[in-house]
Amino acid sequence: MSESSNGPKVSSPAANALIYVTLVCFLVLGIASGWRSHRNAGLFLKAIRSQSILSLTLNFLAVNIGSGIFFSLPQVGTIAGITGVFAYAFASGAPLFIFAVLGPLFRRHNSRQWSMTAFIMERYGRPLHIVYSLVCTLFVGMYLVSELTTIFSVYELLTPLNPLVPMIILCVVTTIYTAFGGVLASLMTDAIQCVLILVLLIVAAVVVGISVRPSKEDIERVGLVKPTKMGGELFVILTLAIGFSVMYHQGFWQRTFASRNDRDLRWATFFGFWLVFIVAALVGMSGPLAAWAGTWSPDSGIPGSSAFFTLIASMDAWVSGLTVVLSTSLSCCAIDTCQTAMFASLYDMIEQRANIWVVRAVVVVMNVPIIFLALRAPDILQVYLLADLLACATILPVLFGLIKRLNFLHWTDALVGCFGGIIAVGVFGQAYLGNAHDGWRLLLLEGGLYVEDERVLGAFCVAPLGSVAFTFFFAGLRKLVTRLLGRQQYLYVNIIAESSDDDEPTTFEKERASEKPPTATASLSY
Repeated sequence: MSESSNGPKVSSPAANALIYVTLVCFLVLGIASGWRSHRNAGLFLKAIRSQSILSLTLNFLAVNIGSGIFFSLPQVGTIAGITGVFAYAFASGAPLFIFAVLGPLFRRHNSRQWSMTAFIMERYGRPLHIVYSLVCTLFVGMYLVSELTTIFSVYELLTPLNPLVPMIILCVVTTIYTAFGGVLASLMTDAIQCVLILVLLIVAAVVVGISVRPSKEDIERVGLVKPTKMGGELFVILTLAIGFSVMYHQGFWQRTFASRNDRDLRWATFFGFWLVFIVAALVGMSGPLAAWAGTWSPDSGIPGSSAFFTLIASMDAWVSGLTVVLSTSLSCCAIDTCQTAMFASLYDMIEQRANIWVVRAVVVVMNVPIIFLALRAPDILQVYLLADLLACATILPVLFGLIKRLNFLHWTDALVGCFGGIIAVGVFGQAYLGNAHDGWRLLLLEGGLYVEDERVLGAFCVAPLGSVAFTFFFAGLRKLVTRLLGRQQYLYVNIIAESSDDDEPTTFEKERASEKPPTATASLSY
């Protein structure tokens, strides 16, 4: 290990060894994990009811984290203090409880359910199915761009290597084992990777706790301890933003339906929440800690997103090496999850009609523009924020299809509701800011997340409410016009036989290799 003027860095030989040995281990693990599923499209895409509570808990941690946590979480801590850190940690884990509720509902709708897109095809039909699949693919693509951007930055900050080379090799490694073994390989590798990540995080937390001990005077001088208005608003904004956006991430749905039964799913989400909360809080506290220790300050010219790395630079060089391994493991978790989610989204979009090898090839090719975008990405947090607002404005009308009393909702009602949520944000912006130009530009969230007024809070609250209002207004209008024209009212009837958890296989071995994805068997009448 060597030292640079900016603090300890991992030497080139050590960096190459740490990165590539880690990747080789994960490649071998991924190939071995996917050996049973690489020739079967069903097992490749879903692995329904195959995961225990422990495995699922670790996988819920894996799908929630990536190397980006070393940038976004400390930045919140430097701006909104401890309150902001706990708000972000809570908002990161809380959405898991949504899946604990929705998972059983989906299974009661169709006991062999395995993805959100499959449900939409059954409930709303092809038009909304295409829209949702495209948005899912777009969302996962943004997750991939974000993750590759952050791991590029990590390698650039901590090693003297050209970060492009290990970033591309990391992407190639995850692509190989996910294209080979699919979701089953991702589930098994993520569980093992998360065990390694937790061990490394514990070691890092102990080292930081021993090495960095700011005085009481420093803490009082810097602040960041007392509750802040922004911290309180972040509890609402981030919970809504993350909670709605994960509905478009197939990785969460794949893990939800991989639970052996509803009981396992509930316990896994409970334990998963606390794991995510603790990990996020530990990493996020590095922001205030860096400020208290003096390695970072608002007038230093260093962005708050780099606060974690200023703390690492003040320690022994081996801590930087540990961080390199930890970041590589986190990125592997995030990237293989996104890649398997992209497989599922694309395969669903074409209604599982193409050869699975064609879908594999398409996803491999899609990595090229994603890497290019990662190298040229502007403010990735800004892109995430826009995606989260879009999710807040569009997901509730889709989920209404799970409610039996709302079986009168047509796909056009849901689609109008989605657009209505977006329109509602623009209307709110115009009313709040006093003019149309600035009001409708609120849809772009140009000021970012950390603004002094309540425009961002209002946007994230109005978006879902607007989508609900537009959905039911258009549904009422459509029913009125239909009645005036003397036509029979639309009614969705689910004739898929409902079954309890006890009627389904509870072990992976019971899934037949020749099983085909369920087809839509719902009756739609006018």
